Amino acid sequence: MKDIITNPKPAAFGGFLLVLPLLFLNLIVVKRIEPFFSLIRPASHTTTLEIVLLCTVLLLLPLGAFIAMRPALRKATDGKRKLYLVNSLLAVLLLIGFVTISGALGSDIYRCDVLQIPNCD
Repeated sequence: MKDIITNPKPAAFGGFLLVLPLLFLNLIVVKRIEPFFSLIRPASHTTTLEIVLLCTVLLLLPLGAFIAMRPALRKATDGKRKLYLVNSLLAVLLLIGFVTISGALGSDIYRCDVLQIPNCD
């Protein structure tokens, strides 16, 4: 754990690994991989479990951005902070992905499940 706080490479790798649950969940839903798909979406429309899983894996993206930037937030022994380019870019990409995906899925869930617009998907 201390290595992630001080060393930028493990921090970037740890932050990147938090994208994988979103990718795997998306793959299960898009490819309808059984038996996982039936557990996530037993009915024809979005279920509460699917929304909870989606929110959980989406919240991993800003957590990954924080983990990736953690070494830059820590002061070095000389009192200065260092900026790590790869970690910074990864954190920005994770935050942009979080905002984009959250906005798109939020509007889709609102239109389809809350407003129940016909032929919505």
